[in-house]
Amino acid sequence: MKILRLTTLLDFGGQERKYISFTESKNLLNHQYVFGAIGYGGNAEKILRERGFEVHILNRNFSIRNLSNIWAVYQLIKKVKPDVVHTAAAEANFHGILAAKLAGVKYIIGEEIGIPNHSKNAQFIFRQIYKAAQQVICVSAAVKNHLVKIKEIPEEKGVVIYNPAESPDFIKHRITDQFNIVYVGRLEKVKNVEALIKAFSRIFQTNAILTLVGDGRERKNLENLARELKIEKNVQFVGFATDPHEYLQSADLFVLPSFSEGFGIAAVEAMLMRVPVLCSNVGGIPEFVEHEKTGWLFNPNNLEELSAKLKEVMEMDPTSLEEIGINGYKSVKEVFTKKKYVENLEKLYETRYEAKK
Repeated sequence: MKILRLTTLLDFGGQERKYISFTESKNLLNHQYVFGAIGYGGNAEKILRERGFEVHILNRNFSIRNLSNIWAVYQLIKKVKPDVVHTAAAEANFHGILAAKLAGVKYIIGEEIGIPNHSKNAQFIFRQIYKAAQQVICVSAAVKNHLVKIKEIPEEKGVVIYNPAESPDFIKHRITDQFNIVYVGRLEKVKNVEALIKAFSRIFQTNAILTLVGDGRERKNLENLARELKIEKNVQFVGFATDPHEYLQSADLFVLPSFSEGFGIAAVEAMLMRVPVLCSNVGGIPEFVEHEKTGWLFNPNNLEELSAKLKEVMEMDPTSLEEIGINGYKSVKEVFTKKKYVENLEKLYETRYEAKK
């Protein structure tokens, strides 16, 4: 079976990391995979090519309004001749599902990688788009429930397949004299890093370090905020890292303060390294973080609550903190593996494709 996995970009990001993880162990894959991006390529494209996969980069303006993308993807599908087209991310779902339908592909899958903030008009449009797909993969139960609630998909069309998470083969925690708080993710408003910096300033201790791993449009604003709060020496902006595990190895706490998360893969990766996590209680996060047992949850709109939780965790004795990290590791170690993800996805392809033949 040949599967075309089409997304919007193949550079850096959560979706790209999923493709990299999916293809890391080629011996797990039972089918032929081709990857494509409507927009530009980059880091993920390079890695996929190095691993021997066929990759197509269309280098187009990937806006949903650019309807000529449908024709470009249609031509790609006719060239690749896949048995299955699996699209992921809003733009790829919109253009890719329509193009696959026009090309006569027997089995079409869409994938929602987050909780969409769609207007009523967008909800109507995607409701029609998803009618052309046989299945819509959701990266968490929260994503599926949201799509069903806003009537973009019927209950039976959605299927939950959790993202794979990575951890290094060998974990060596570095012990330091400082309390290290680590955030990994994009520096965008939806990630609510501003609240994390403000909360950190409220409970500031000279032996505490906040390390922000990632980049984005809010970086300059966040750097200015740290200076205004006079904590710039204790807030480290390290930029994008291809291997964030390096920073998690010395973390005493991982914090994910997002306003919205479809899944929250960075938190799972921290848990796989036995790092205690403090996360906002949004999206798919409460599906794998049990408050005060495998981590902590807080309301991302409540700065006082975040500040209080940070203070509480920083004042915990090391043994209790370590116990939370171990509990978190045990709760996710068998659920979010690459092997489990490949098995779930290929089983879906095989079952549904055979039913369509």
